[in-house]
Amino acid sequence: MCMHHIASMSHYCGDPDLPEAIQRYFHCRLSCGYRSVPEAFMDTFKIYKKIRPSTPDWLAPKKVAEILNPNLVL
Repeated sequence: MCMHHIASMSHYCGDPDLPEAIQRYFHCRLSCGYRSVPEAFMDTFKIYKKIRPSTPDWLAPKKVAEILNPNLVL
């Protein structure tokens, strides 16, 4: 099921639905049953970097964290 999300995220390069796709992927990684929260976050971060390669390495984790928790102020 999670592999389906990886394949379906390839069209999100400029899509405003990217935050929703990132959240679904993160929760899918958790529901697979073999990922901890940090591992799921790192997997999500890697996918985000593939979708948005122009995002600097230092900024990508912040963007993913803000997508996963919109109330977070970093």
